[in-house]
Amino acid sequence: MPRRLHWSDLRGGIIAAVVIVAVVLVTVFFARVGALHGKKVTLYVLADDATGVLPGTEVWLAGKHSGTVRKVEFRVPTADTTSRLLFTTEFLARDLPYVRRDSWAQVQAGGSLLSIPVVYVAIGSPNSPALRDGDTLRARVKPRVLDVAAQVTDVMPEVRGLMTEVSELNTKISRPVGTIGNYRTQGMPRMGDVAGGMSRIAAKMNAKGGTVGRFMSGNLTERASVVMARVDSLKLFASTGQGSIGRFRRDTTLMKTAMGLSAELDSLRAQAKGFAGPDTALKVELAKRRVLMDELIADIKSNPTRYINF
Repeated sequence: MPRRLHWSDLRGGIIAAVVIVAVVLVTVFFARVGALHGKKVTLYVLADDATGVLPGTEVWLAGKHSGTVRKVEFRVPTADTTSRLLFTTEFLARDLPYVRRDSWAQVQAGGSLLSIPVVYVAIGSPNSPALRDGDTLRARVKPRVLDVAAQVTDVMPEVRGLMTEVSELNTKISRPVGTIGNYRTQGMPRMGDVAGGMSRIAAKMNAKGGTVGRFMSGNLTERASVVMARVDSLKLFASTGQGSIGRFRRDTTLMKTAMGLSAELDSLRAQAKGFAGPDTALKVELAKRRVLMDELIADIKSNPTRYINF
């Protein structure tokens, strides 16, 4: 027959449970985390504003938690506007000797710009008399930076919302859907074909036997200057990897663009031979640009990864 249990058998467990509960209660009521321990005195603070100051607000002495605000109340209506409020604080007696007649208090953010306000007390000079229990300390006018901090806190939700919307817009633009998305993700793969076609059309229009060719021969020097400038720019961008070359590296049209410029140079050189307008210097410059383009095209064929990011 199993042995019957009696309350006396649970005596050890009951005692242990009572001890644990007592320790927890003592910790909660007498050893609170962050609570001030030691003898306390009353220190009054006069201030012009109590924004953010409530019963329980910490009082810091040179950055050390040395007291707590117990009561915030208005003084008589006839009181000076710079001291219309009275803070009753509970201050550690062992820290009171550091508070002197020339000490000052100030309501400011604790730790960082956006931290909760504290009543900051500055340590006075050794030659000034120390304050005693029940003395009053005057606070400085609240700095404007606290107003800025409050405004920053107020607008932060709006800023976060705007950042979210901008992020969503960037995501939609980056998708390969629509004109902008396709351009950003795929570039302009047909640009080289268009450039080559325009070069061939320009060559036919500039033929010396046609009406258009005769008409345009007078602008040969101007058109040659434009094409040579494009050649110089392309050569510079290809050698430095900056500027518009980034576009070519995205859509791999560098070779086609170089071929198109070479065709335009050939067309201009052919016109320069057929008309008496251009001088020898222009022909020489066109020939130099043609050599540059040949060198660039040959280098692209030999080292394609230098110019194109796959």
